[in-house]
Amino acid sequence: MYKRSKKILATGLTTALLLTSTVIPVAASGDFSGISISAKVEEYIAESTSQDPVTELVGETTPVAPEATSTEALNATKQAEEAPADAEPKTEAVAEEAPKEEVKEEAKVKYPQFKDRVIVTVDSGVLNIRESASPDAEIVGTIDRAGIALVEEKGDGWTKIGSGNCEGYVKNEYIAFGDQAGEWAEENGIPKYIKVQGAGLRVRKEASTDSDILDAVYENETYSVLSQKDDWVEIEMYDGTVGFVNDDYVEVRFETPRAKTVEEIEEMRRAEEEDARREKERLEAEAKAKAEAEAEEAARQAAASDDDDDDDSSSDSNSSSSSSSSSSAAERSAERLERTEEMKKENEKAIEASANAEESTVVASTNSELRANMIAYAKQFLGNPYVYGGTSLTNGTDCSGFTMRIYEHFGYKIPRAGGQRTFGKLISVAEAQPGDLVFYDGHVTMYIGDGKVIHASSERTGIIISSLSYSGTPLFARNIIDAY
Repeated sequence: MYKRSKKILATGLTTALLLTSTVIPVAASGDFSGISISAKVEEYIAESTSQDPVTELVGETTPVAPEATSTEALNATKQAEEAPADAEPKTEAVAEEAPKEEVKEEAKVKYPQFKDRVIVTVDSGVLNIRESASPDAEIVGTIDRAGIALVEEKGDGWTKIGSGNCEGYVKNEYIAFGDQAGEWAEENGIPKYIKVQGAGLRVRKEASTDSDILDAVYENETYSVLSQKDDWVEIEMYDGTVGFVNDDYVEVRFETPRAKTVEEIEEMRRAEEEDARREKERLEAEAKAKAEAEAEEAARQAAASDDDDDDDSSSDSNSSSSSSSSSSAAERSAERLERTEEMKKENEKAIEASANAEESTVVASTNSELRANMIAYAKQFLGNPYVYGGTSLTNGTDCSGFTMRIYEHFGYKIPRAGGQRTFGKLISVAEAQPGDLVFYDGHVTMYIGDGKVIHASSERTGIIISSLSYSGTPLFARNIIDAY
């Protein structure tokens, strides 16, 4: 290999010498007549003892770039020939394709609602939440069966959870974690509902985009789920209508109540007692008014009967006509009673007509700015939690607690619960202006205009905005702002 390389080098060098007219220095000894230039150069290189015979022969300043290029190519070729067959070429492209650090994909969650959360699996009743991980620790709250809670610290026997406004410890044997929570909810038939993600989502008669449109639902509204199939969810509207919505635009969740603190439970108890007291007073007042009306009617009938008796006494002298007079008196008494009843009905109609005429009179509000400010203030609390019996706009309130606190902020002191249904001026729903209260069966909302209301709806939704007919036809409205 060494001799072959020298021969190749000599041949190339000879060519360079001929092209550049380089003269072999005197240092090259011996008689080279009759020998070709290439042979002389090859023999010189072979016999030279110099470590660099080429430099010695042609000098350091002799241009050899072309030959150097050829040598580099030969060396590259040699390296390629000697490299292992499976060796990869060291190029920039290979460097770019070098294996990168592996990124572990996060495990897929089947039930996102329960990611980092638990569900309460007690058979019945409620699960106590304790101040510390001990059965002897103080109870700080309770959570119902199928209730949901965030896992704050998981232990072997106890887990620290947070739910609603309550934080504490529960035993692991009464809860299920993550996807197991979802599986438990499926197996135990826990009801589901949807939360609408898009505005004006169409509700169709059948599970098809070609089906007739029944209605539309709006963002953040919730409806009970009847079934799920393929890409469609069957829901029940508030008026009982059943239809289908595309699951791309809704979030399907399980009905999972949240925990209540001991203080919230006590507040609920007091609110229920207050509601019961008010209802008792209302029933007693109605019974008293009815008794007074009946007594007054009895007195009128007695007076009419006395008049009949006087007429009968004056005719007793004619014994032959006593039977006829008695009959006539009974008829006259019946006629008077009938006229009394007719007058009573006419009077009631007149009172009702007068009331209706008064109620149908549209109140020209002089508080448009106040109403606008009231609605803007109410909207600040959208998304905050619903707590039955609660009155906190931030930590949890029910429907009447919400409206009471909004009015209170603007200087109006109004009752809560059923007391709001008789407070202020009764108006029709069509007359409602922003800020007026709109009532449904067992529920109160605040009208915000454009056919919408804001209200503390339920535990699963909290404070939301809904269409005026979200729960069917509202019953009536109350104007408190102008009639306070």
